[in-house]
Amino acid sequence: MISLGQAHETEVTLEKAGATTEFWTRLAQNLKLAKATVAFVMGMVFQLVAKIDRNMEGWTCVEPVETGEGEFEPTICEFLREGENSINGEEMVRCAKEQDALTGLRHAEAMLRNQERIPVEWRKYYLVFPEVWQCPVGNRYVFCLYWDGPRWSLRCRWLGSDFYSSSRLVGSRK
Repeated sequence: MISLGQAHETEVTLEKAGATTEFWTRLAQNLKLAKATVAFVMGMVFQLVAKIDRNMEGWTCVEPVETGEGEFEPTICEFLREGENSINGEEMVRCAKEQDALTGLRHAEAMLRNQERIPVEWRKYYLVFPEVWQCPVGNRYVFCLYWDGPRWSLRCRWLGSDFYSSSRLVGSRK
């Protein structure tokens, strides 16, 4: 669901681009076209901030994703090869590096802050951010977003476990 402010932002953008009365009429008559237009105009851009929002006392980022503040546009990609049903978490992280799908906890938090922008189609996936963190007892983890019904939630996932076809790596276009 988009907010009234987002709808207004979309309207202003389209008018600046030269939207005519005929365009608005067609848009009003075609819900699929209207949704696609709003998604295109608004884009799926999230704002990274300098610091992680949560208390990570005792945790260490052992394979950080170097990125500054600013915008990022997420993409998702598969990491399983043909014939695979699952792979170990450490192998999944190697695949992420090969595919240049490098995002981390700050990316996940940015998406959580504006989760209404995350495409509905992504709700069927476990979104994996392959930056590696070590917990106080020494185990290695990555952070993931998952759809729990009413909203997206953040959790960490042990790299000693397997990752299945229901997971997708989150990369960044920017």
